[in-house]
Amino acid sequence: MHGLVMRKIIILVWGFLQLPAVLAGQQIPGIPEHDEARVMESVLEKDSILIGDQVWWTMILPENTSDIAGIETVNFPELPHLITEGVEALSPILLDSVYRKKHLESLKARVLLTSFDSGSYRLPDMPLYLRKPDGVVDTLWYRGPRLYVNTIQVDTTSFQAFGLKPQMRYPLTLNEILVAVGLLLVLAGIIWLIVWIIKRRRKNLPVFGLSRPKDPPHIAALKALEAIRKQELWKKQSVKQYYTVLTDTVRIYLRDRWGIQAMEQTSAEMIGSLNRKADGDPLLTDETISTLEDMLRTGDLAKFAKHTPSDTENETSLNQAVEFVTQTALIEEEKEG
Repeated sequence: MHGLVMRKIIILVWGFLQLPAVLAGQQIPGIPEHDEARVMESVLEKDSILIGDQVWWTMILPENTSDIAGIETVNFPELPHLITEGVEALSPILLDSVYRKKHLESLKARVLLTSFDSGSYRLPDMPLYLRKPDGVVDTLWYRGPRLYVNTIQVDTTSFQAFGLKPQMRYPLTLNEILVAVGLLLVLAGIIWLIVWIIKRRRKNLPVFGLSRPKDPPHIAALKALEAIRKQELWKKQSVKQYYTVLTDTVRIYLRDRWGIQAMEQTSAEMIGSLNRKADGDPLLTDETISTLEDMLRTGDLAKFAKHTPSDTENETSLNQAVEFVTQTALIEEEKEG
């Protein structure tokens, strides 16, 4: 006997646990005829809304209701998202229940609804499952109210179509003007820096830091001639290279000393330029010019006529270049003094 009772209790409990899962995949059933006497009314926060608005559907189980005497737990079915055609549930059923000494005394449930189609909709009847201590599940019902969903009425008599509005333009603010001016100044600074670097590079000057003071023409020439003497290129079978370096040193001296464009002139043209400068420079005597002319002639023979000067001639040519620079630099030293 006891075993039969236990089996019935287990079957009832299992059915109670499985009931919400079964209802979750189905539409909520209507009120059975034998439960018509156990139907309670549910209310909407407002009975009409505009399309897209939200409204609370509330179900209340007041205190001192005979049906909840001795009830231990309550449960609503899980709501589908579309609880009826045209009405959607935005939340699950939210329960607010009051228990006293482990017995249910009152209950309030709420669901947030919305609709995106106009019309009149009757909400489904909602069952409330009451479980007693002995495992028996009882059912109460809440009758679904009617919800009216309205659209915004357009007054077609006064309706007037307007063209597209032009793009809205906002006045410039002080911050925007300051930012634009700052960007222009930075861009101008970058351009100026690039131009300045290019000019420094063309003049063979360091980009950053102070440039070294340039040696006077005769000092620069004497340093170059001394370096040529130490190299002794004629002893290394490099006679042509030796006279090329030697004559180029003299050409640079003529350019820096008198402004003669000697780098583009032949030896004869350089001598002619010096003779013209001799009228204003007392140190450019015939003897001095003749000394340079001898050195240039020997260099031309070595570079262009495949002449191989002796070691004595090579040293003599270097000494003639040094003598010419030294004699013509005296006037510069007197001016500096």
